[in-house]
Amino acid sequence: MLFKDGKNFKSAIRKYSKECRGQLKRIRASYSPVAKCLQIKTFQDKHHCLVTFKNKMVTAAMIVQHFEATIKDYLKMKLREIQRICASKMYVNVTIDYCYRVKKIVNEKMVGNHKEKFGLL
Repeated sequence: MLFKDGKNFKSAIRKYSKECRGQLKRIRASYSPVAKCLQIKTFQDKHHCLVTFKNKMVTAAMIVQHFEATIKDYLKMKLREIQRICASKMYVNVTIDYCYRVKKIVNEKMVGNHKEKFGLL
C-alpha cells in the first residue's frame, strides 16, 4: 500500500485499529524515493492475544466525529450513557473524563453555530 504522507498513513491506521478493535500487531512503513510516497514494508495482522476493550488510538476527537449527531440530538445525555454507547458501538472502554471532553467539544460546536446563525440578524 502507498500513502501520500504521514497524516494519511496515521489516519488509515486509526480507522483500521478502530474497526478491528485494536488487533493490529505490527506495521512498518518507510519513504520510497521511487514512488515518492510512504510504502508499507512489513504488516503482521494476526496474533493470538485475547480481545480487549482498550484502544489507545481512540481519541476524544474520534468519538466526537462518530457520535456527534447522537449527542446533538440528546443534549442532556449523561456521561455514563456516552460511555455505554462507546462500549457497545465502538467496542472501546473510555473514561468519564473522555466522555466529558466529548460532550464539551460538541457543546462548543453548538454554541459557535448559534452565534453564526443569529449574528446575521
